[in-house]
Amino acid sequence: MKKQVSLAIIIVLLLTTTVFCVLWQKASNDNTKLEALAKSGASEAYTRFSDFEAMGNESDYWGGVAAFRVFQEAYVALTDGSSDTANRIFCNEVYGSLLLSPEQSKAYISDIIEVMKMLSENVMDGNAYLRMSELRNTLQQ
Repeated sequence: MKKQVSLAIIIVLLLTTTVFCVLWQKASNDNTKLEALAKSGASEAYTRFSDFEAMGNESDYWGGVAAFRVFQEAYVALTDGSSDTANRIFCNEVYGSLLLSPEQSKAYISDIIEVMKMLSENVMDGNAYLRMSELRNTLQQ
């Protein structure tokens, strides 16, 4: 009788531990909130830069820069620990250009809008980061 009770307790503990480990791994790998934040930042940047292009208000440009920063920080947190450092560097350099060279950046606003539109649809789009790299090269010339 003691053997059966001990065996039942061991099985229950084993199952409980397995379920706990699976749930813990799922929770630690759940990046949906970070991805949503990055997408929201990209979408806001797209909207604000589009408004700047259409109406020319400085507040829209700077609002786009701020939203780009939100996207950038969320993307860095989303890809933390991955080998995706090149895309993070591209984002950082584009942000630096937007912030430190606004007049030069404004000359390429349509390219910025195109990249942010792609990222607002999918923050993990490899083609968007390829375009981000091209944009970074253009802005640094």
